[in-house]
Amino acid sequence: MSVAIVTGAASGIGRAVALELARGGTRVLAVDIDLSGAEETASLAAGTVVPHRADVSKPDEVEGYVRAALSSLGTPDKFFNNAGIAGANRTIVDMSVDEWSSTLAINLNSMFYGLKYVLPHMIDAGRGQVVNTGSIASLQGAPKRGDYVASKHATLGLTRTAAAEVRQFGIAVNCICPGSTDTPIIGKFRALLARDGQPIPAQGVGGRGMASADEIARTAAFLLRDDVPFLTGTMLSVDGGASGQY
Repeated sequence: MSVAIVTGAASGIGRAVALELARGGTRVLAVDIDLSGAEETASLAAGTVVPHRADVSKPDEVEGYVRAALSSLGTPDKFFNNAGIAGANRTIVDMSVDEWSSTLAINLNSMFYGLKYVLPHMIDAGRGQVVNTGSIASLQGAPKRGDYVASKHATLGLTRTAAAEVRQFGIAVNCICPGSTDTPIIGKFRALLARDGQPIPAQGVGGRGMASADEIARTAAFLLRDDVPFLTGTMLSVDGGASGQY
């Protein structure tokens, strides 16, 4: 039976992916710093979902969630490396060093730690699928988004590097790049835009402003399938065509 680790699983895309995988019979470790949210995700699952609290910006806690998956569910063959935050929404000049560091710690360092501690077990098993969560911000810049854009551009580069390093072991590593999605994190981002008097960008097919988390989850679940092994080192942009407008 497949075993997955999903980070940022307390809400939004992470929760939707955890539930999508569980419905397909995958046993899932739902990781989040918000344990009550991860427990709620587990309560909604049609299959086996085990909640686990971890701060993904801390390498020892990332090692801890990998150990928890191994002990409670088995060797992970699917990894949705997803946890992240919206960032500060300030210009480079106005952004504090602490704000910059916090965003990079959660959005980028956590991606590296996850790959560092999950991939050895996939290498030993000779199989695995990894999906890192990027963003439309992996593909373009935006004012007042320097911390977030830098973290998401780097996530795409890290994805391509990891894919090149582990393809010989039968492991695929890809990046999903959502646009605006109806999740708590986009609500926080829109609140930051409103705070600073910035317009909220419109995007999406048919005039829809946002995708649903379930739509993104179905795309992530496709990338986590084990029957498309030649699809690796790439990204799928799921943004309603918004990235093509620039």
